[in-house]
Amino acid sequence: MPIYEYQCPKCKAAKELQHGMSESPKVKCPVCKAPMQRVISVNSFQLKGDGWFKTSGSYAKTGAVKSGGEKPAAAKKTES
Repeated sequence: MPIYEYQCPKCKAAKELQHGMSESPKVKCPVCKAPMQRVISVNSFQLKGDGWFKTSGSYAKTGAVKSGGEKPAAAKKTES
């Protein structure tokens, strides 16, 4: 389950809660008891390994054409 961060608009107190994505809990501030709002925070998702970019993995080896109309550097060397 994801962890969500909430902040009170009145006293700026912060709180983290773990709940399902389809749930929308009504969170009250532990300090002033006002309704808290969900905050968008930095996530920990990272793309690692080969194959995530056009310049890496099998895409660069096939000589596929880039969006600009030119071939990757590896393909240019083999054409000469």
